[in-house]
This record gives sequence, structure tokens and C-alpha cells, in this order.
Amino acid sequence: MVYLDIILFINGAMDAFLLVFTAHLLRKKIQVRNLLGAVLLGELPIVFIIFGPSLVIAVSRILIPVGMVAVALKTKTIPDLAKGLLYFSLLASLSAGIYYALAGWLGLKGTGLALKDLWVLPVIALILTAGCRVWEKIQKTTLFLDNVCYEVELSFENGRQAQIKALLDTGNELRDPLTGTPVMVVEEKAVAQALPEEIQRFLLMPWRESANPWTYIWNSEDPCIQKMVFISARGINGQTWLPGIRLGSVKIRQGEKVWEHAVTAALVPHGLNSEGKFVALLHPEHIQMPVGKEEIA
Repeated sequence: MVYLDIILFINGAMDAFLLVFTAHLLRKKIQVRNLLGAVLLGELPIVFIIFGPSLVIAVSRILIPVGMVAVALKTKTIPDLAKGLLYFSLLASLSAGIYYALAGWLGLKGTGLALKDLWVLPVIALILTAGCRVWEKIQKTTLFLDNVCYEVELSFENGRQAQIKALLDTGNELRDPLTGTPVMVVEEKAVAQALPEEIQRFLLMPWRESANPWTYIWNSEDPCIQKMVFISARGINGQTWLPGIRLGSVKIRQGEKVWEHAVTAALVPHGLNSEGKFVALLHPEHIQMPVGKEEIA
């Protein structure tokens, strides 16, 4: 036998939990009187199931959640109400899924939440809270990368282009040793297909084994190779040489803003980001729009 007061209590506890968590996710304060009003409103479908006609039951299942969110969160606009209803519905679905998963794992009897099983609510709350924090951390990381990542278009002498994602590296102080141009560090494999064939052949030469790789450039009669440069940089294993390619103009874009900079691209054989979210590192001067020049349409 199931008593009506127990059903109402369990339903009210679950509704209160979902509404409080919805307010937390939306960064809204929820007052006790609004919460109690919304919980009482949420009890009506149970009363209708017992005493009301089927049409009233069907309508209440649609309108009551809307009213609960509106009362609890004190929403004033339709978009806010829709967002609150979406979060409330998703949390209800997630909570139900977590409960049935726990019920199957722990061997809880019955198809519904009984009074003796109310301990499941704080467990569900802990699981949802942990998931929420992980999601927020991912969102913060994504937002940070969106603010410091740029789309870069490299154009080479052979007419080929490479579209890459670059991260602003405030610690990048590398410069072209001959022209002083700021250096952009680029993963070699990210632009390998766009490089001129002369440079591709040059990169296969044993210049890494030489104490002075500049001789490979000085001894070359190829105009394309003569425009290259070696940049001294400090790597994991100490001082190292990075082959650089002078590019007259590189397009840099973030959102609707597009500008150009003269860039020397230094190629590195290793990856710069294990997740592949960017394949190049910009110099701080690369994100400064050239003085006296308008944005590129």
C-alpha cells in the first residue's frame, strides 16, 4: 500500500532539489517562499492523477512544469523562462537516469522512489554537482582559448596556402636574427603539404647534425632557400636551431577582425598541443594591428 502523503512528500523533495539545482546552474537566487510555491504547484499533477479527468492530467503535465519554473525563478521574459524550463527538464531526465542506473546497480526494488530510498537524492546531487564542475571547467578552458587563439593564413611562394590555428604566446620573444621580424612558431607537419618543394627537400638534409647549419643556406644557390633563416631557441635539450621561412604577409583573424603582418615562421618537428587545439604560437606583436592600416575586409 502506498500512502498519498508519502507520494506527495517524495515528489515535493525531488521537485525542490531540481529547482534549487536549476537556479544554481543559471546563477539565480531562489527565495524560500517562491520555492515552496513552486513545489506546491508541482503536487497538483499527483492530485489530478487520483481525482481528475484524463484531459486535465495531460494538460497539467505540460503547464505545471512551466508554472513551477516561472514561480521559483521569478522569470520575467520568455527567453529566461524557456532557458529555465530547458535546464529543469534536462536535470529531471538526468536525475531519473542516474536513479535507475543506481537502482539496477544496487538492486533497489520497485520502479519508483520510495521513502526508504530518499538517500539516493544526495547521491544524485553529488553526481550532478561533480558533472557540473567538470563541465564548467571545460567551458572556462574553451572560453580562454577562444580569447587567445587566432586563425592564421600562411601564403607561400608556390601559391599554396595553409589555414592554421595559432595561440598567443606572451613568452614568445623570438625574432628573425637578420631583420628583427617577430617569429611565429609553427608545427612542421601542419604546413608540410603547403611548403615549396625546395624547402621540403631542404628540411630532409642533415642540417640538424651540423654545429653551424647556416652553411646549408649560404652554400645554396636556390633563391627560395636563400630567403630562409635559422633561429636560435632554447629547447628541452638545451639550445637548438629552428629553420625559419620569411613570409612577406600573413593574415591573422579573430572574429570579424582581420589584419596582416610580416612574419618569419619557425618550424618545429614536435606538436605544440596534445589535443590539437592549436598548431602555432604567435608573438605578442602579431596581435597588434599595424599602425595606420585599416582592417582587411
